[in-house]
Amino acid sequence: MTPEWICRRGFVILLAVCLLALCAGGAGARGPGINDVQPYDTIFIYEEGLNLTQLRNATTNNPITALQRYQDDDPDQGVIKSIPVADDTDFEVQEILVGEEYGTYHAFNPTDGATALVFIREPQVFLDVVLASPHHNEPLTGLTVSSNTKIAFRIVAPDVGSFYQAGGVYPATVDIVLTHPGGAETTVISGINLAGLNVTSTRFYTDDPGKPGAIPLSGLREQGTYTARAVWRTPAGFDAFASDSEPVTFSVGNRVGIDTGTPTPTATATATPTTTPVPTTPPTTAPAVTETATTAPVGTATTVPATPTPTAAPLPVAVAVTALGLAIALTGRRR
Repeated sequence: MTPEWICRRGFVILLAVCLLALCAGGAGARGPGINDVQPYDTIFIYEEGLNLTQLRNATTNNPITALQRYQDDDPDQGVIKSIPVADDTDFEVQEILVGEEYGTYHAFNPTDGATALVFIREPQVFLDVVLASPHHNEPLTGLTVSSNTKIAFRIVAPDVGSFYQAGGVYPATVDIVLTHPGGAETTVISGINLAGLNVTSTRFYTDDPGKPGAIPLSGLREQGTYTARAVWRTPAGFDAFASDSEPVTFSVGNRVGIDTGTPTPTATATATPTTTPVPTTPPTTAPAVTETATTAPVGTATTVPATPTPTAAPLPVAVAVTALGLAIALTGRRR
């Protein structure tokens, strides 16, 4: 039987779920082009040429004159940050005007007050180097790998990968730039071109379906430490001003040679004493050799007889005890 409180509140809960779905569906839905900003969209510092006309009051259609951030995101409270908008058909999000105040901003007109809201964020990208699929959970940053290894890069762009898209098109791209041990830079690694990778999700790998593929390190002819970083390519504002990823390093070398090289000195050290007692002049050093040779068996003789002597002694006693028991048993049987 359905509880009474569910029956009373079911309609309210259903309405709330529908409202959340509508809000979630509208968020991040730029269109028709990437520069056409809709209510609840996310825009990024360094973006240029944004069209904010869809944020106007639909009744008055007065142009937007500012984007304002309010305390507790409430237009009825005080203004924390106000970003002037000279032309709402061609707006540039300047870092110097935003400062560190990322978050919710309301479009504003002196006549209409606060209208629709948008979110301002910073474009960020992070990079890591891992083993190729299906071993993406094995990071290689700071490690040495052999030249027959296949690797991939993991690119993470949490906000750009989520919100910088229009109609399913993701125009933001990054380059993976590799610096060789000698200092040369390239975006082509072992014949794999890692330039202009579309940021189509918050996290992706360079060997995902539709991406360039796994990277064999056999194409890297230099052994040593390599450095890689993700660099914004598009849009132009990201390319010019947004920060690149932190660099990641990995080394290419013969791991087998490194591992077997460490025990070699100890092997030669133990071999040296064994070769020294070889007699080279039997007539002269015969007494010394026999003296050392006799002392060696004495050491071994003290340990070897200790094992057979105790184990051989109990055998006759056991036989005697067994025979005595058998005799008693036969005597008792005859009676």
